[in-house]
Amino acid sequence: MKPIKSVVLFLFCFVVLGNVKSQNTTNEPVVFTINGKQKVYLGEFERQFLKNLNLNEKKVTSKDVDDYLKLYVKFKLKIQDASDAGKDTAAAYKQELAMYREQLSRNYLYDRAVTQGLIEEAYERMQSEIKVSHILIMCSRDASESDVAKATKRINEVYASLKRNPSADNFAEYAKTDSEDPGTKNSGGSLGYMTALQVVYEFENQAYKTPIGQISEPFRTDFGFHIVRVEEKRKNRGDIKVKHILIRVGTNAENTDEASKKKVEEIYAKLKSGEEKFDVMARAYSEDYSSKYNGGEMEYVNNTQYVGDIDRQNWIDKAYDLPNIGDMTAPFRSSFGWHILQKVGIKPIGSFDQMKNTLKNQVQQNQRSQISVDALVDKVKKEENYKLNKEAFDFLVKSLDTNFLNGNFKVEMLPAKYTKIKDPVAKKKETVSFDFPKMEMFNFAGESFTVEEFAMHLNGKKKINSSMSEAVESKLNSWVKDIAVNYQNNHLEEKSVEFRDIYQEYREGILMFNRMQEKVWDRANNDSVGLAQYFDQHKSEYTWGDRFNIEVYYSSSEKMAKQVMKEAKKGISADSMKKIHTKVKQLDFDYRIGKYQATDTYLFPQPDVLNKIFATPEYKTAKDKIFKLGQFQNDFVVVKVKEFLPAGPKLLEETRGPVASKYQEELEVQWLKELESKYNVSVNESVISTFKQKLGAQ
Repeated sequence: MKPIKSVVLFLFCFVVLGNVKSQNTTNEPVVFTINGKQKVYLGEFERQFLKNLNLNEKKVTSKDVDDYLKLYVKFKLKIQDASDAGKDTAAAYKQELAMYREQLSRNYLYDRAVTQGLIEEAYERMQSEIKVSHILIMCSRDASESDVAKATKRINEVYASLKRNPSADNFAEYAKTDSEDPGTKNSGGSLGYMTALQVVYEFENQAYKTPIGQISEPFRTDFGFHIVRVEEKRKNRGDIKVKHILIRVGTNAENTDEASKKKVEEIYAKLKSGEEKFDVMARAYSEDYSSKYNGGEMEYVNNTQYVGDIDRQNWIDKAYDLPNIGDMTAPFRSSFGWHILQKVGIKPIGSFDQMKNTLKNQVQQNQRSQISVDALVDKVKKEENYKLNKEAFDFLVKSLDTNFLNGNFKVEMLPAKYTKIKDPVAKKKETVSFDFPKMEMFNFAGESFTVEEFAMHLNGKKKINSSMSEAVESKLNSWVKDIAVNYQNNHLEEKSVEFRDIYQEYREGILMFNRMQEKVWDRANNDSVGLAQYFDQHKSEYTWGDRFNIEVYYSSSEKMAKQVMKEAKKGISADSMKKIHTKVKQLDFDYRIGKYQATDTYLFPQPDVLNKIFATPEYKTAKDKIFKLGQFQNDFVVVKVKEFLPAGPKLLEETRGPVASKYQEELEVQWLKELESKYNVSVNESVISTFKQKLGAQ
């Protein structure tokens, strides 16, 4: 079986390559060896050293090199240990490495020049945002000829009518009656604003080349046939950071629209009057749990990331419309509930240099990548002298019948012989016959691919809607493309030094991780006896400070605080108190319950509350007593001191995570000592000295 033809062998190559050690093909000097076998060459050491050192921050010193040499020796000792333990032959390791290689190789299976052009095109388009609507007539790529004809007829009829009247209102009416996109049909086909890299490439191209107020000609994507109308075009407004308060509607019986609206209006009144700060109110009341504990602050977002979701686009538009940083919206309703937004900042679109790496990744994952892959295939075909036997191709096309078009072709249907005139210009016409299935269809990389092999790719169960010649050519191109890409993939280590080096890092990184998992992390997690012994030896490092076990009640008035004191003395629960005191206003009452150290002030809306508790000596002798703490900003605070807990040692259960982390560090130190005694490391000091001189290290 020939290597570049076999899918099974191709996949196996991923695994085999995982066990190939980095080969030194030059006369590079050796930095160090382990047991006289594993060699680390200067090129590898220099590459890793420079990658892990920021040369812009400081001048390299001799100590920098020595310190990194020690670290790299330890790293290689772990790799050697993992290999000696057979971890590089484990099935799970091979499988994981194959997955990583497949992911990594995608970055090298494209034409870089073409990709650069696509990146630049995407960046140029991202300077603007386009508001678009569309009409879709669904039709998959593999639809029957009759279905394609029906869809084509329908989209052309709609286009002809819209061409006479391309107004927004008319387009919206046709979208509502004719479009088959369920997500936009009811909104008149509106997708809102979009920019580059957010929709399929064909759609993006039509959107950017269609003038404002005009419609595109019908075009096809994987979803079907579209007509696009461009409504508006504006400059990219950049990303916006906001603080968000959300009061949901319908999450429980109490969250009626009326109750939620009332609550958000109370919050807004306090914010507007300056009585409360936005982050305090967000932490206390917001039901957006992704931002609540960060004072309502969200990550940067932009309008176009919600393309197709008009509700969300309208939501973030409210913040963009605020004139100044720090301004707030009035409460407004969406399908999620009631919102208040505060504008925190605007981040303009980055420069090309800032964005090129991100854009590169997006382009490679986008439909555009096929353009770059096709360019790579053309390049590889040229490099490897691809030659099609046109004679065999033409005869194959002539020999096929309706069985092929109907998806019923079998290899056995190939003609056994191909006969032709030996010399067309000779007086005496002689014929010559060939075993047709064994004839060469094409030659690639010095390897012959036969008609019979290609015929295996002509089998199919679906009807073909194109002509015989087009269908055969399409299948041939698809097969050749796979062969060229697979060939390039199998030879990446030879063709790309960059790939080879990165792949070595992957290989060794996964290997070390798996060995660390076994020798350190799993032991720390599963060795309960060892963990307990370690904890006993280091108990003094894990202690609580002084703590109070308390319940803190916040009331909006002194009168309510007095009532709360009475209720607390009667043993009424905090939840019950909240139901009693928030019937009129949602914000009138709140509470905190738990065991707190003096450093836990960040858990309180007003940090001074906890500070006062710790500063009051009599509270330390109190047990299950109620105290009126006083007024803090707009709150009247009552505290129930359940008990004072003096500083003391923690139990293992109370600090298992930090203890396990330290135990892991100790296990790793012990493991490295074992490796240093087990393996002989020989460092070439002269090479290190020369390297230091090259860097100007002192």
